[in-house]
Amino acid sequence: MNNIWPIIWLILAYCIGSFPTGVLYSRTRHDIDVRSLGSGGSGATNVGRNFGFRAAVMVTIVDVLKGLIPVLIAKNIFSESPLIIMATALACVIGHSYPLWAGFRGGKIVATSIGVLVAFNIYLALVLVLILGILIFLTSTVSLSSMTSYSIIALYIAITNPEPVYKVGFILIALLLLYRHRTNIQRLLKGNESRINWGLNKPNK
Repeated sequence: MNNIWPIIWLILAYCIGSFPTGVLYSRTRHDIDVRSLGSGGSGATNVGRNFGFRAAVMVTIVDVLKGLIPVLIAKNIFSESPLIIMATALACVIGHSYPLWAGFRGGKIVATSIGVLVAFNIYLALVLVLILGILIFLTSTVSLSSMTSYSIIALYIAITNPEPVYKVGFILIALLLLYRHRTNIQRLLKGNESRINWGLNKPNK
C-alpha cells in the first residue's frame, strides 16, 4: 500500500499544475478565453498583453506557486527520494502545459518552471530572474529571454549538480519549455516575433 502514495502524490501534483490561472482569470473577469487572443497562450505574457500589467503579475504569482508549493511539500515528505521530488516538478510543469481542467491546452511553463527552481535553489532562481530581466531589457522579447535564461540555468545544473536525477530532470524541463515555445521559435526565425514596448529593442511603430 505504501508504494501507491507516491503515485497518488504525483497525480495530485499534476492536478495542481493544471490549475488554469490565465484561463480562469480571463473568463471570470473579462468573459473571454485568453487563449483566443494574441499568441493563443494562457500564461502571464499573453494575459498581460491583453488585460494589463496587474493581471500579468497576478497570473505569474499563482503560476509560480503551482511549481513552488508541490515541490517544497515533496522535499519534506519524500526527502530521501530525489526521483519523486524531481517527478513532482515534472508533474507540475506538465500539468501547466497540458491542464486537465482546461482541455489540455495550457501555457508555456515559464513561471511554473521558475517556481520549481525556487523550491530547489532560491539563489539559482534569483540568478535566472536577473538573466531574464537583462535579456528582456536588451531584446524586448519575452519568449527568447525566457528560453535562453532557463536553458542556461538547466545546463549549469546538469554540469554542477551531483545528483543525476536532477541533471536529467532540469534538462527535461528546459526541453519542454523550448517545445512549448516552438511557434515562438518559428516567428523568431522569421523576424516577426512580438516584442514588448520597453527595453533597448522596442517594436517599430
